Amino acid sequence: MKSLVEMIGQAVTRKQLTKAQGSSLLRHRQHHTEGHMLFMIKLMIEKHMTFSDAHKAAMKQVGK
Repeated sequence: MKSLVEMIGQAVTRKQLTKAQGSSLLRHRQHHTEGHMLFMIKLMIEKHMTFSDAHKAAMKQVGK
């Protein structure tokens, strides 16, 4: 399984996320669980959600 850093890097390389979104996710991972981060990444890539909207949805669904 890939690490979160690798997943975020690949998503930025493939232009699925912007560089700003990628760096925000890397900072954000310091105080959230892996489940929260994976859910956010999935929403941002597949549902084209903003960082803020994905975070709110992840907090409701997964928690911190």
